[in-house]
Formats: sequence, C-alpha cells, structure tokens
Amino acid sequence: MNTHNYNILEFNKLKDSLSEYMVIEKNKERVEELEIYKDINSLRKDFEIVRDFIDFSKYDGGIETAGMKDTIEILKKCDLMGMYFEPEELYDINQNLRLFRLFKNRLEDLDKYRELKGKFVSVSVVKFIEDIINKTIDNEKKIQDEASLDLRDIRAQKKLLSANIKRKFDDMFSNETYSKAIQEKIITIRDGRSVIPVKLDFKGLIKGIEHDRSSSGQTVFIEPLSIVSLNNKMRELEAREREEIRKILLRITDQIRMNVEDVRKIGESVLELDFLNGKSKYAIDNNCTIPEINAREQLSIVEGRHPFIEKEKVVPLTFEIGRKYNTLLITGPNTGGKTVALKVAGLLTLMALAGIPIPAKENSSIGFFSGVYADIGDEQSIEQSLSSFSAHLKNVQDILSNVTKNSLVLLDELGSGTDPVEGSAFAMAVIDFLKDRKVKSMITTHYSEVKAYGYNEEEIETASMEFNSDTLSPTYRLLIGIPGESNALTIAKRLGVCDEVIEKAKTYISDENKKVEKMISNIKDKADELEAMQVEVNRLKEKAKKDQEEYEEKLRQLEAEKNSILKEAYEKADTMIKDMQNKAAALVKKLQSEENKKDDMKNVQKSLNMLRTSLDQEKKANVEQKPKVARKIDIKEGEKVLVLSLKQYAVVLKINTSKETAFIQAGILKLEVPLDDLKKIVEKKEKVYGAASTSSRTSVKPKIDLRGKMVEEAIYELESYFDRAMMNGYKEVQVVHGNGTGALRKGIVEYLKKCRYVKEFRFGGQGEGGVGCSVVTLK
Repeated sequence: MNTHNYNILEFNKLKDSLSEYMVIEKNKERVEELEIYKDINSLRKDFEIVRDFIDFSKYDGGIETAGMKDTIEILKKCDLMGMYFEPEELYDINQNLRLFRLFKNRLEDLDKYRELKGKFVSVSVVKFIEDIINKTIDNEKKIQDEASLDLRDIRAQKKLLSANIKRKFDDMFSNETYSKAIQEKIITIRDGRSVIPVKLDFKGLIKGIEHDRSSSGQTVFIEPLSIVSLNNKMRELEAREREEIRKILLRITDQIRMNVEDVRKIGESVLELDFLNGKSKYAIDNNCTIPEINAREQLSIVEGRHPFIEKEKVVPLTFEIGRKYNTLLITGPNTGGKTVALKVAGLLTLMALAGIPIPAKENSSIGFFSGVYADIGDEQSIEQSLSSFSAHLKNVQDILSNVTKNSLVLLDELGSGTDPVEGSAFAMAVIDFLKDRKVKSMITTHYSEVKAYGYNEEEIETASMEFNSDTLSPTYRLLIGIPGESNALTIAKRLGVCDEVIEKAKTYISDENKKVEKMISNIKDKADELEAMQVEVNRLKEKAKKDQEEYEEKLRQLEAEKNSILKEAYEKADTMIKDMQNKAAALVKKLQSEENKKDDMKNVQKSLNMLRTSLDQEKKANVEQKPKVARKIDIKEGEKVLVLSLKQYAVVLKINTSKETAFIQAGILKLEVPLDDLKKIVEKKEKVYGAASTSSRTSVKPKIDLRGKMVEEAIYELESYFDRAMMNGYKEVQVVHGNGTGALRKGIVEYLKKCRYVKEFRFGGQGEGGVGCSVVTLK
C-alpha cells in the first residue's frame, strides 16, 4: 500500500501517536514502519496476545518499563574475543534480565493469559548472570569493592594513601610559613596528581613541581616535593585498579559469552514486551478494543470513533458493508461528517489490519482486506499542474486500476468539480464498476441523480448524515437507509436570504431533481414518523411492564396480609383447643377412680381432638402454606464467614438446621443469625500457605502475593497471614499488591494504617518491587 492512502486516512499520524507509548527507540522506528498483515492467522494470533497483555496491564499490574534497554547491539561484543562490556552496558543487560524474570515469574503464578505465556515459553531466565552482575555493579553503575579480593585490597590502600596525602597537605595549610603563599586551602587534581594553588609571587616559597596556571596567571598549581612520592604511589595503585577492573569485566563478559543466546533472546523479548506494552497502554488510554478479524471482506463498525477527535465531542458511528450490500452511498450537507465517516472506516480498518486495537466496541468486525484505497478531499497537485477535478480523476483511475474483490474503497464527493450532469454520470459509472467486481466501497455525493440511483439499486445501501434544519447544524449521526436532502435553499432561507431569490432559485431546479428531493423528503418524513412511533411503542411497553409489576406487588401484599390474618386466627383457636385438651386430660386423670364417669371423660377428650383436627384441616384449606424446601447448607461449624448485616468476619459455633440459623462469634460478640446473612469465604487453593493446626506452628513464607484479588478478600487473607507470620516469629514481611488501578494498593495501605499487628510499613525499594510491594514490620 502506498503512503498516499496512509496520509489521506491519517494512518501515519496515528503511528506517530502510538510510537510515543514506546520506551525503546527501536520500537518507535518499528511502529513507523508498520504495514497491514499479509496472513490472517498471524494477525489473529498477535491480537490474542495483545488482548492478554491489555488484561494483564489492567488487572495484574502490568510490567515495569523503567530501565528497559535495547541490548541487541552491545551483545555483538561477545563475537569478538578480548572485548568486554563496560559497567554501564552490564547494568543495562542486568536490567533487562531482571525485568524479564519478574514478568515471566508473574505469568507462571497466574493461571491465565495462555497466549501471552505461549509467546515467551521458550525463553529461559538466567538468574545466575544477574547475581554475578549484582555482585559487581552497583546502582550507580560503578564497580563495587567486593567485585574481587584484589580490588578490595587496592581500594583499601588507596583510601589509606589518600588520607596520608590529605594529612600532609593539612600540615602545610596550618604552617604559618606557607599560609601567605597558598591562594586557597584546597587540594585539586592536575594530570592525575594532588596539587595546591599557590600565589604567583610566592611560588618560590613552596618547593615542588608546577603543573598548571590559572587563566589570569596569578595562581600556579604546585605539587610539593613531600607529596611527590605519595602521588607516585597513588598513580601506581590507580593503574593496578584499572587493570583489576579490566580483568573483572573480562570474566563477566566470558560468562555472558557462554550464555549469549539466552541473553540475546531475553533482549529480544524485552523489545517485544515494550512493543506489547505500548500497544496496550495506547488501547487503555483511548478506550480501544480488539475487533474480530473476518475472512469474508465484511466491515462492521459498532460505535466507532475517530481517534483524533476529542472524546467529548466525537459522535460514535455504526455501519456495515459486505453482508447485505457491497456499496454504502452517503449523502448530506457539507461539514455534516461524511468525510469523517469515510476516515473512520478507513483508519480503523488500517489500524486493525496492522494489529493495533481500534476505538470502537469489541463486537466490531473487520474484514481481512488486502488494501484500503481512498480519494478524500481536494488534493490538487501543484507539481503536476493538475486541476482539482483532474487530480481527482487521476486518483480514481489509480484506484480502479488496482482494486480487487478483496479491497476497501473510500471515495469522497465522487464526480464533483465538474458539470453536474457529467459528474453524476461519471459517479454512477464508477459505482457500477465497483459493484460489478463486488468491491466493498463507501462513497459520498451531493448529486440528486446519484442519490436516486443508489436508492433504487438493490445492491446499494443509502445513508445520510443527519442535519437539523432548525438549528442549521449537523448532528453527525449516520442514518442508514435514508438518503440525505440538499439543504442549501433551506439554510439560505433561514439565514435571511430574501424570498424572491429563494423562489427564483427553485425555478432553476429541474423537474427530475425536484422529484428526487421530494422523494427523499417523503422518505425522511416517513422515517422520522416511524422513529417517533417506535419511541412511543417503547414508552408504552415500559409503562405496561411497570403497571404489571406494581399490580403483582399489590396482589402479593394483599395475599400476604390475608394469609397473616387467617394464620393468626387459627393459631389462637389452636392454642385454645390445646388448653382445653390439657384441662380435659387432667380431669380424666383425676376421675380415673370413678368408673361410672370414665367413659364420659374419654368422649370429651375425643370430641376435643376431633375439633382440633377439623380446625387444622380448615386452616390448611384457607391459609397458604409455603412449601418448605430443604436448604442445602454448605457452611460448616468452625468455618470463618462474613456476616453481611454486620460487615464483619466471624466463626460459626453451631448450626440449627431446623430454624436455618447459626450461632456465631464475632470478636467478643456471640449471637444467632439467619444462614442467609452469612457469606462463605472461599480461599483460592494456590494462595493457601498451610492448614491451621493447634498442635504445631504453621509453615508460612515471609511474603504474600495479593494481586488480582478484590480488596475485601485481600484484607481477610492478609489478616489470617499476619496471625500465622507472628506465630512463626517473623518481624518483617512483604505484602505484594501490585500497581494496577491503585484500588487494591490503596485499600491495603488503609488497612495497614489501622492493623493491630503492624508496627510500621513502607513501600519496597530497589529490588523489593517498588510501590507494588509494602514491607511491613510486625509488632
């Protein structure tokens, strides 16, 4: 695809925006060279990896990009024997090794992101190289004293010698004989030797070697004779130090040379991580999604937005091509958004085909087009002295010469710039050419003949950019199936042009054009009427639904009240019967000795039982008895649960299955609550650090990883972890919460401020996870 189409559709400008998200310079260049994919499977695969990385960035902290470097070039030193890496280069290599190791370990801890894992599964970490460099290079990119025993000894000697030199100079500074000769009581370095500034007039007073003079010539820098031997010794030690450092760097370089392929793969992986991270950050910042890539040359944009129009001002566009029709003909007034619609279609297609997430809904679908061709706007060629229409024709001809069934063509104001009759004929001929070859195309036009032609052809769908003639402004809404009106005379009349001119203008409009505009006006009126009717139907549906819900609620309340009243009455009657039965039983017992009345008492008791049975039957017939469903209780005694009404954790002491309640203890509070008020806490198996035991201490690690959890779940797990950590005698532990959106980190920090276990806490330093980890000192 040539750069002409990229420039027209602002794809090159889009690449400039994306490149700003890249940390490594080589990736900025890679973005600038992006082209559309040649293989659909490769594109789909890469999009799945980007999807994983976006989720990884959103929900699992993403990666640390600070310190990422391109180490591929410097690794070429391994190809030449005798070459060695400088400390700064070793530091950069080490940064890449560390970043990749942390990233890969994080992925292995997470049971997801299959595509992202698969991309780096064959790349091995080389922790031992990290350890070697860490023991040699400090954070200031300097060689550490402990890099070797010889280096440590040399630097210790230098330190003692430096103190001896300073003491010698201090003796001179305090000597009154020399004080008037010394310009300033400071020690400076000239040619690698320690000297003092001496006034020119007194230079003969201090015996020594002159090394330099000030720019004014009034000060000379002299190395006193008493210092010369010490300076010689210092120069000797410095030479030995440089040689020892060279040997150290050669040894480390040899270690890297033996593992250069692994180190090179990690360097390439870091480049790829930066590229993926840049795409993901761009997608998150601009609300972009991964569209479906179809192999049927179908384009379906759902709420697509132009990335260079402010989010607050842009009106999302929804349209499709290639399923029911191959040509979409858009009409409407100037500045109504037709050109933006074409650019949205073209730019979003190019973005998707180049593997970049698009600013549209996720259910958008982009066809795997082999090329996107566009002729948009007035692009008069000054160099070739072409008129606007000639340049327009040349672009169209170039497009028609290259298009295939697998192309997407975007033509703005087709046929404009010449006589309307010929322009209309030319536009319709081009549309026929594209339609016959089943090329997917979006075309804008002002011509009434073209509008009518498009409306009458089965394989062409018409659309328009909505225009509000009352406010004389476009709404930027794309109306599919409705051709647009020409609003020139309407706008002129509303702006105050006299009626005489307006009426005269109407007489010059041909009868055919009047018929077309009348047809369009009628279609639009019908569409507006249908839309209004649809709104009214939806309103009535909502009202009917709401009325039905209110009726059902009132009916339920009445049934409940009726049921409650009947139930209360029967319960009172039942109580009375029971009381009478008890009295009758007592009377029977009392009169058991009276044989002649025994049968009478039994008859009384029998009658009362019959009366109670009758009442029970009547109660069942009149009072609604809700079927009692056996509840499946998945909460066990001794488990820790969340009491929803109290918003507090508690331990289950006992469960009453008949009443569906539980006795719980929350702190010092013991109470009975319904089972519905309890929420079982399910702990993830992989995060369990050891089963609780009353007989032995629990094995627990000095670090807990809470990334990916909700704040409430994380705090519960952290509280349990602190219990076990203190039982194991830990004084300091690490709490890993990640960066992410900041919600988890903020929630944990607030908890740590109030936690009874915590003496103090801080964010992690270098090598401890930074602000993604809190280091906690326990009481």
